[in-house]
Amino acid sequence: MIILAFGMLTPGEKIPEVALFDFQDKAIHLISFFLLAYLWSGVGIKKEQINYRNPRIWQNFILFGIFCGIGFELAQQFIPNRSFEIMDMIANAIGASLGLLAYLKWPFIKYILE
Repeated sequence: MIILAFGMLTPGEKIPEVALFDFQDKAIHLISFFLLAYLWSGVGIKKEQINYRNPRIWQNFILFGIFCGIGFELAQQFIPNRSFEIMDMIANAIGASLGLLAYLKWPFIKYILE
């Protein structure tokens, strides 16, 4: 989350322009928040407690996936050469949602990484 905050809240002139394909910015938002939600959705949850009905998973998802996406995007309007974009916020939410779904489907990958 610290790396993501650093990347999203760095002034625009400090970031080099690299355009590989259309919608690159949205893809970066989607992938970043996918990873964030996947890694943070299960914080404080034991393997046997993983299921979609566990309210702790949803709390983690809302806090680290949705609120971080909204907060980082809102904060960008106060950073030089950065701007608030509703489509970035939507890409953040879609990425976080996909990360949660991936966590619920394949939580074992996270435990292998630990």
